Amino acid sequence: MIVIIQLPTDLETWMKDYPHLPGVLFAAVCLLILFLVALPRIGPWLRSRGRPVLDPVQVDELITGSGALVVDLRNAEAFRTGHIRGCLHVPFEDLPNRFAAPDPKARRALILVDETDKLSHQAFDLLSRRGFSWLYVMKGGMKAWRRANRPTSK
Repeated sequence: MIVIIQLPTDLETWMKDYPHLPGVLFAAVCLLILFLVALPRIGPWLRSRGRPVLDPVQVDELITGSGALVVDLRNAEAFRTGHIRGCLHVPFEDLPNRFAAPDPKARRALILVDETDKLSHQAFDLLSRRGFSWLYVMKGGMKAWRRANRPTSK
């Protein structure tokens, strides 16, 4: 059985047949705009679910207080533009080779940092699967660090 639907050709007929269409279209456009505006703010929140994240102020307090180790995952060029004082530079590509297994004697927390925090969450997953604990991700990465006016070294 084949059903053929003939669509009206003029706008007036459409409005009579589908009186709620303008409201539905308006709501769809509003939701699309809301989604596009909110997506950059929702992305970091979705990535951080279930993972311990720290803001730049908390990271600054940890590295001056308890001696946590910041691991900068950015490439060499980005690292040279400015980094957190005392951090360990391990480009994301080298991470699997440099952190094969946790040292049972190590008791320092590792704080993962990259430019935004996207790579840090991927590194968190990799390191936690390898048995590392005491892992943190700096929320917002180096962009957030600079926005918070925290010191950088070159």
